Amino acid sequence: MADGPGRVGLIDRHDLVAALDRSARRRVTVISAPAGSGKTSPLRAWADRPGQERPIAFVTIRAGQQDAQLFWLDVVGAIRTALDKSAQPPHATPGFDGSAMVDRVLSELAGTDDPITLVLDDLHELDSSEAVEQLTSLLTRLPRHAHVVLATRRDLPLRLHRLRLTGDLAEIRGPQLRFAEAETRALLAASGLELPDHLVATLQQRTEGWAAGLRLAALSLAGHPDPEHFVAAFSGTDRTVAEYLMAEMLERQPKNVQRLLLRTSVLDRVNGELADLLTGSTGSERTLLELEDANAFVMSLDADRTWFRYHHLFGGLLQLELRRTQPEEGRLLSRCCRAGAGRR
Repeated sequence: MADGPGRVGLIDRHDLVAALDRSARRRVTVISAPAGSGKTSPLRAWADRPGQERPIAFVTIRAGQQDAQLFWLDVVGAIRTALDKSAQPPHATPGFDGSAMVDRVLSELAGTDDPITLVLDDLHELDSSEAVEQLTSLLTRLPRHAHVVLATRRDLPLRLHRLRLTGDLAEIRGPQLRFAEAETRALLAASGLELPDHLVATLQQRTEGWAAGLRLAALSLAGHPDPEHFVAAFSGTDRTVAEYLMAEMLERQPKNVQRLLLRTSVLDRVNGELADLLTGSTGSERTLLELEDANAFVMSLDADRTWFRYHHLFGGLLQLELRRTQPEEGRLLSRCCRAGAGRR
């Protein structure tokens, strides 16, 4: 599944491609960032660019993949194809042995003396604890000439701490994937849009460089009669942005987490104590920490990770949904927050 809506305004992100080149010297690279951050596009550009010397086995994990054997068969098939375009894909067999399959993958990777990269895209879709455990085994036993890239919306429990300590782990995360102002201008230009510098800067700030938000804005801006007004009003309440964030972020959360997000969206920043107060529950700090770890558009504001805020567009969507589904509570919460701010 491609990361983000459509292919509008795709540009060459040279810095990210260069970062992928550098990371290939390590054994494992993790690319972890929220939905729509533009993880797949630079990976494809890096893998498919002219002159790419190393064979690259590219696997996109199937949505909701729960079958460990099918996952590993996809991996083996991709490696074989990368090394020999005429190679036959493997077939499922009864009596699947996960350990034996890991050995088989290692044998396939060892079948060449040249550097080889295995890319596992959309790894968050791997919903098999058995396969995750086997993948951990693979990553800690890679041949020296093999390199694995893991692109995911959230970190899986792969126990990569030893690779990090030995310098064998490269990490590319959300902040590195955010579009800078110059990249925002280039993306808009690639969509046939030329905006004044102040509008480009405003759009970059409102989206916080989030690739999907910028692409959705570019789609809406095409032919818009008043770009200045559109950019000034652009937020998470924009229909296209709201639909995307609802489907990819909010609706994927359990009901109790949705309640926490909606009720605390009236705050500019939140901690566990405030969230407990507004939800009438306990354990909110742990939930906020887990949301940040899951790249769910929740960001800590201090080194101790006690205060948090929501991405600007996500916060706008949460406030819209609170008004839509709980209008009375939304008004009451907003009045309480304003009164509290007035007393400070």
